[in-house]
Amino acid sequence: MMNKNILIICDKDKNYCKKLDSFIRDNLSIPFDIFEITDAERLSAFIDESKNILLLISQSIFDSVNLCGFKHILVLRENDKVLAENETHYGYKDADIRYTDKYQRSENITDSILSMCLDIPGIILRDKKCETQRKMKVIGFYTPVLNSDQTREAIGFARRNTEKEKTLYINTDSFCTHDLLRKDEYEETLLDLMYFAECADDKFGIYLERIVKHDKELDFIPAASNGCQSRLITAKEYGNLLKQIEDTGKYACLVVDIAEGVRELFEMLHMCDEIYMLSNDDYNAHMRIELFINELQRDEDFEMKNLHQINRIGGEVLGT
Repeated sequence: MMNKNILIICDKDKNYCKKLDSFIRDNLSIPFDIFEITDAERLSAFIDESKNILLLISQSIFDSVNLCGFKHILVLRENDKVLAENETHYGYKDADIRYTDKYQRSENITDSILSMCLDIPGIILRDKKCETQRKMKVIGFYTPVLNSDQTREAIGFARRNTEKEKTLYINTDSFCTHDLLRKDEYEETLLDLMYFAECADDKFGIYLERIVKHDKELDFIPAASNGCQSRLITAKEYGNLLKQIEDTGKYACLVVDIAEGVRELFEMLHMCDEIYMLSNDDYNAHMRIELFINELQRDEDFEMKNLHQINRIGGEVLGT
C-alpha cells in the first residue's frame, strides 16, 4: 500500500477542529490528508502502520481513551496539570508523545507539528507534482553606500511582489536592527537555516517552514543573531541555501537584501536575476555608486540590463 501522510485532529469542539484544519491547509506545504474527529471511538479505524499518521488530540480525550497503535501524538494541553514530556505514558510503548497548548496562536501549533514531522522517518514532504517546479527568481537589493532606506525598500518590494507570487525575504546584514527582522522571541534565524541547508538533507523544507516568520502576507527569515558568524558566510553557502529553498517548490521569488560588507559581493550579485540599487544625491555616495557601476561594466559575465537604479521614494526605477 502506498505510504501517505495523515493528520487527525481530535477534539469535541467541531468549530475548533474546523478552524485548525483550515489554518493547517493554508499554511503547511507538507501533503497531509486531514481528518476532523469529534467522536474518539472513530480513532481505531485510522490505525495503520503503512501510513505516516500524526494525531492531534485534546488533553481531555487523550486522558480518557486508549490510543495504543498511534506512534506520533501531539496532545493539545488544556491545563497545566499534565505529565512532563519525559515521564512514562503507560501503555504507549515506543510512542512519541508531546504537548502544546490548545489555546494559542495557530502558527505556534503548526510549529509543533513541524517539529514532530522531523522525527517521522517516512514523512512525505511534497507531492510528485512539485518535482518539476519552475525556477525561482532571485531579486537582489544592493547599494554600495551605508543606507538605512535599502531594507525598507526591499521589504516594501517583497510585500508588493507577494500580491503576484509567493515571495520570501532574506536580509544578509550581520547587524540588522529592523524591528521586524530581529526580535527576542525568534528562536531560530538565518544562521540556523544555513546550518540546516548543509545537513538536513530531504527534511530541509520542514526546517524552512518552521523558521519562516510571517507579517501579514510577507514571509521572511529572521536576521542572524550573531554578527561575527553571519559575516563569515560565503557566497557558496548562500548559493546552496538558495538552491535548497528553490528545491522545496514553495516560493516563486526570493528577495535578497544584500548588506554592505557581505563576503564575496560580486559572487552574490551573480546569483541574482535582477538587482535594484538606490540612487543617492550625496556627492560621495554618488561617486561610490559610479565606481561600483564601472566595476560591474568590466565584469564580462554580468548583464548590465539586470541592474536597476531606483528612487528611494516609492521605488521608482530610474535606469542604470
